[in-house]
Amino acid sequence: MRPADRDLRAIEILKKAGIENPLRLARLIRATIEYLRLDLSDLSILTEAASGPFVVTAVIAKLARAKRVMALTQDSEYAEAGEVIKQTQALEALCGIEDGVEIYQGRSLELFSDADIVTNLGFVRPIDGEAVAAMKPTAVVSLMCETWEVRHQDVDLEACRRRGIAFLGTNEDYPPLEVFNYSGWLCLKMLFAAQMEVFKSKVLVVGDDKFASVITKQFESCGIWARTVPHLRDTENFQEIDALVIADYSRKEMIIGPQGDLTASELADRAPGLTIIQFAGQIDLGTLEEMGVHVYPGIPMGPTRMAKTLAELGAKPVIELHGLGLKVGEVLARARLVEGLGVNESVAYALKNSPAQDFEEPLRKGHEQRVR
Repeated sequence: MRPADRDLRAIEILKKAGIENPLRLARLIRATIEYLRLDLSDLSILTEAASGPFVVTAVIAKLARAKRVMALTQDSEYAEAGEVIKQTQALEALCGIEDGVEIYQGRSLELFSDADIVTNLGFVRPIDGEAVAAMKPTAVVSLMCETWEVRHQDVDLEACRRRGIAFLGTNEDYPPLEVFNYSGWLCLKMLFAAQMEVFKSKVLVVGDDKFASVITKQFESCGIWARTVPHLRDTENFQEIDALVIADYSRKEMIIGPQGDLTASELADRAPGLTIIQFAGQIDLGTLEEMGVHVYPGIPMGPTRMAKTLAELGAKPVIELHGLGLKVGEVLARARLVEGLGVNESVAYALKNSPAQDFEEPLRKGHEQRVR
């Protein structure tokens, strides 16, 4: 069946936003909801309305029959708020949604007070003490990332504990979606974008958290010579290395630069032809570029940040990750609202019955992954 005129207009809007195949986007959303058995009926969701591949989150919640979806947006470097609204409405049209998402261009504590599930996505942050104080006692916070990735300036977890607000992270290894494994494919794409041939290349991955181990495993599966090192201090043979991937999300200190493992000039002297891939972690970008070292993507970046998100690969990783996060919120919220469970009991229930992740186990598992 050919798309209707309304659908054709929606497709045009989403293509302009960088989504090459909007009809596939709608199909992936439906398939993910069905696979996860995501059912948000009778629940109110506070999330973001965003652009490009991130347009999906509020629409997923609405298509999963949420009673109310409140989405915060604003002008940003990615898109003006008006464009975000147009993209959201276009995707709603493709998904057959009539009673759409409520989009707000201003932050209001009233929205926090009406939500059963609050997500920690960009335009909702920070979820600070004031926001937590406004939440209803049975509200829950769904963290759409693994718990070790949470930036505490974005979410005041102590305020949640004091207020009795249940919160959990999302297990990105949840089978068979295994969203975290997209990290390796993203890094491969970054190598190609940096004009690395990949085939027959030698790559050193610098990192001491889960990103480094997953990226190295992906490289090895593609026939790339790859090794992981936690730091560069003891690395000697840079001359044989084609690319250096900086992939340490958790590390707060500079990796290349003053007080880092090596200074930019030391690295440039030892390996002048090296390509550096900024996946996650701080480097002295300015000095490296002054020394003629090729850095991709070459952007200023602090700790606990990725240079590129998984959306660089397409919308599917975003749909799956945010679908998982909404499922965590669904199960946790129903445990509080319907089952009448306390915070600890609700957390235990959600950990057993959803793709949730707590704040203790990933630290132990992550350490095992790092030292392997």
